[in-house]
Amino acid sequence: MKKIFIGVCLLLVVAAFGQNKETACKLQGNLQNATGSELQIFKFDYSFEITLPVDEKGNFSGSFQLNEPGLYYIKQGTATSNIFLKNSYDLAVSSDTKAFSKSMTFRGEGADFNQYLKDKSDLKGTLVGDAKTFFVVSIDSFLVRIDNYSAKMKQQLDATKLIKEDRELAQKLIEYDYLLIRNNYQKFYVYHTKTEPVIPEHYLDPIRNLDMNDALAYNNSMDYRYLIVDKWRINEADAKKKTENYSIIDFTASFADKIQYEPVRDQIVRMVFNQVDARNPNYELNYQKIKPLVRVEKTKDELDKRLATAKSNSKGMSLISFNYENHKGGTTSLASLKGKYVYIDIWATWCGPCVREFPELTNLIADYKGNPNIEFVCISIDSKEDHEKWRSFVTDKKVGGLQLIADKGLQADFMKFLNVSLIPRNVLIDPQGNIISSAGLRPSDKATRETLGKYVGAPLIKTVAQ
Repeated sequence: MKKIFIGVCLLLVVAAFGQNKETACKLQGNLQNATGSELQIFKFDYSFEITLPVDEKGNFSGSFQLNEPGLYYIKQGTATSNIFLKNSYDLAVSSDTKAFSKSMTFRGEGADFNQYLKDKSDLKGTLVGDAKTFFVVSIDSFLVRIDNYSAKMKQQLDATKLIKEDRELAQKLIEYDYLLIRNNYQKFYVYHTKTEPVIPEHYLDPIRNLDMNDALAYNNSMDYRYLIVDKWRINEADAKKKTENYSIIDFTASFADKIQYEPVRDQIVRMVFNQVDARNPNYELNYQKIKPLVRVEKTKDELDKRLATAKSNSKGMSLISFNYENHKGGTTSLASLKGKYVYIDIWATWCGPCVREFPELTNLIADYKGNPNIEFVCISIDSKEDHEKWRSFVTDKKVGGLQLIADKGLQADFMKFLNVSLIPRNVLIDPQGNIISSAGLRPSDKATRETLGKYVGAPLIKTVAQ
């Protein structure tokens, strides 16, 4: 009896291993002009990450178990593209990293859907073209334009021979792509014209009424993730106008209670995490109000970390030091600047809002040039792959101040201490190394010059950004 039992167990183990091998996702291929020995594959929310080795000829292969089918990023060096993967796929991918997405070809199981997604992206580029030309039209013309856009996307899908499961997902991708473009009309119009367009009263209703429990879309569409945040923002703005003694945390609690799909609910609850911030005098009370809303353990840990950061980043607390590569050579530590006020600008070459602050930052630095009481320090969080780009960027922009680069980007101890997740980020400390402000104070903000004037004194010169 014992032997029979052991034999059955062995058969079950063998069967289990066999099943895992059959249902794993197999990926192989070749990369021309590979710039490293690794190929990264990861979900856009980093719930899944894996690295495959790339040999000297650019070949790679691997078999791995996915948590769920869906869209993933595939990255080699600085080249990044999208790929759809699922367990049971046996997919071969070839590409040239100098034109990663454009040159990508597919063979094997999963090739049809990935080719469709590539063709869909190409069609979108053709139909949208120049963003200013596409968006800067009257609202009536724009609605006609995006209806034609959606129709052509559907025609492209109808011409494929995708299986039912892939076709259903493709339809959702088209639906939410359309809604996001529709929702972005006002933003792009204002950006390009600096004027508000005339929009019908109920124009935003499709976003107000968005389904917040679409699990398939949430796991495969960044467009949908942007839209659920936009729905929260639109409804939050509506509530703020109508509600006396309004509380953004109370509103979010009520809004989240109507969502059944936990990942979406969790993302919405995170929208009020910024209320636990050292600049908010009620951050500890806000933490106590938000904590009961959080159900996901990982998110609870993030909220606790946010509270700890708020405490350590509060005015008067000591800021930890750093020792980073200086653009002019050698390294520079924060400790070496003790005795001066230090204004820190955290940025990256790929950050549009950071770069848009450069004219004001350049003028701010120039105004205080020669003042021995303050030092301006710009710290890039660019990756190792973008090191040369950073060097060239700093040389070209001529912003001034001390130009440093963090050794581990956002994973550097200094960045973790400040809990940096969004940039630009600006910090001001006093001559003893204590925090005056751990965020805010952008170069373009009037409050920045007022704060510097209060602590450091008036600037030597007054300039205006061109």
